[in-house]
Amino acid sequence: MKIFTLFLFAVMCVKSYGQDQDAPYLKYPSLPSFSILQEDSTSWYSSRDIKKGVPVIIILFSPECDHCKKQASLMTKNMTELRNTEIIMATFQPVYKMKEFIRQYKLYQYSNVHVGRDVKYFFGPFYRVRSAPFLALYDKNRNLITVFEGDTKVDKILDALGKN
Repeated sequence: MKIFTLFLFAVMCVKSYGQDQDAPYLKYPSLPSFSILQEDSTSWYSSRDIKKGVPVIIILFSPECDHCKKQASLMTKNMTELRNTEIIMATFQPVYKMKEFIRQYKLYQYSNVHVGRDVKYFFGPFYRVRSAPFLALYDKNRNLITVFEGDTKVDKILDALGKN
């Protein structure tokens, strides 16, 4: 019985590893179609609204996550270098928590930053997110460059975008 249990556990581990290789964002490496509910709770921001011809960063975050707060702080301190990059920040948390986060980091002052609630829970399964923040970087042609999990230094992001 112990051998069978061990075998079953090993098969499940291999199967779950294999599933990560089949994550939708890897199978479809161009920027996905999405829509997020904006701070006003009535309007939507979608992939169709993203400025064309510029790199895109999608950041999945939780307003209560310390690593997400650190990432927001790092990003806002380096907005000069990121000014020609569209930054989409999505959370599954309630709008009131998202609003507090927007105000805390003064995200409303950046025209290239768009924050919204992922009410359809699209991003988590699409990227198979395991930790926050999660960043997906796309080039100006909307092709996936790379992803990062956890707080990521802006220099590393700029290197990946070819801006350093």
